Amino acid sequence: MLVDGESGQILVEHNADAERQPASLTKLVTAYVALDALKRGSVRWDEKVPVDAADIGEVGGDEARMYLVPGQQVPVRDLVQGLIAASANDAALVLAKRVGGSPAGFEQLMNDTARKLGMTHTHFSTPSGITTPGNYSTARDLSTLAMRLTKDFPEYYTFSSEQHFAYGKFEKRNKNWLLGKDPSVDGMKTGHTRAAGYCIVATAKRKQISPPMMRRVFAVVLGAPTANDRITGAGSLLNYAFSAYKDYPLSDDAGHRVVTRMSEPKLVQTSSP
Repeated sequence: MLVDGESGQILVEHNADAERQPASLTKLVTAYVALDALKRGSVRWDEKVPVDAADIGEVGGDEARMYLVPGQQVPVRDLVQGLIAASANDAALVLAKRVGGSPAGFEQLMNDTARKLGMTHTHFSTPSGITTPGNYSTARDLSTLAMRLTKDFPEYYTFSSEQHFAYGKFEKRNKNWLLGKDPSVDGMKTGHTRAAGYCIVATAKRKQISPPMMRRVFAVVLGAPTANDRITGAGSLLNYAFSAYKDYPLSDDAGHRVVTRMSEPKLVQTSSP
């Protein structure tokens, strides 16, 4: 799925409504719910959240984590950073309990958010994205979530643009390798499980010369066979959007809006994402 962020127009789609396990792309909605709680003031950035053994007991040794231990008091900002930049499953579970009161409470918040945003082929049953029955989404719904997350909580990019994460003695490189290859890329999230394959929601923001304006584009790749394939595929989609299309600001009776048109009148052939 390839979407122009300014106009919302779909530029490329292939099996965009196929329901799939989204792996750690699930953390996009976990972040949305947590950032909404921070905006409403029910949670504070500097608040220290206690880590209980029950909160992190489900995290397997082969799962991404920031190595929280029972008894720690962890600032919410560190948990959000670990959730987004390191895709830490333990951070997801601790945040979920704090924001939702319980796993069931947070699951309800996740699905209420999905319905509010119009994600009609999505259901969430875990805050981390591990393979779980009833946890599924589509490329179209994930692009919707990505655009709303950008609009409603632009502070997300403070964390998703970080190439490296460190907490205590633990260090990890962000698996969105486009961050180191393309300076216009600043997010958003990668994911991988055996059931989901290699997944990514990637976004880039570049200056358009004519007509002059900033453009943001979103690419969603689900089920790639390798980590490199998801990076290569997403990067190719982003470059295609910026090279083959232009945004044009329009004004009408309804106010200002943006439309996206092909840069050239001829049809540009693309391979399936």
